[in-house]
Amino acid sequence: MLETVSEADFKSAMKNLAAGVTLITSVADAQRGGMTATAVCSLSAAPAQLVICVNRQNSTHQMIVASRRFCVNVLSAQQSEVAQRFANHLVRAERFESGRWSTLKTGAPVLMDALVAFDCELGEAIESGTHSIFVGRVVDVHAVEQSAPLLYYRSGYAGISAHN
Repeated sequence: MLETVSEADFKSAMKNLAAGVTLITSVADAQRGGMTATAVCSLSAAPAQLVICVNRQNSTHQMIVASRRFCVNVLSAQQSEVAQRFANHLVRAERFESGRWSTLKTGAPVLMDALVAFDCELGEAIESGTHSIFVGRVVDVHAVEQSAPLLYYRSGYAGISAHN
């Protein structure tokens, strides 16, 4: 087997991959938690499934494993402040002090003014390296009026123009 590139080289190269910014949220033992993430993608439409990758050291990881539910909240270009709030090491409750929060079918926190929220049950978990790959079965969605998404590129947030 060939050796992988260094961690530093890999991280430097990945800065060139623009990605949509999401909040991954969950709830366990009546405690809400969440994190900012870009490692999210569609897996299949039938059945509706998506994939998220979460560092096993992150407290949100433990909540997803314990509760087997999570929500992927896709942020708009105007929501960089909430993205930063969830990226920082704030007390869990403080992360939820901005934005309108509710729940859908699973009870995981939903940011009601996110572009779209995918409410998921955990279908499968695969450990790889420092992360777990979680397959989420999408059991509900909540979408708002179309606007431009928030992107993460070269260690900063950016927006793009909405396209019709």
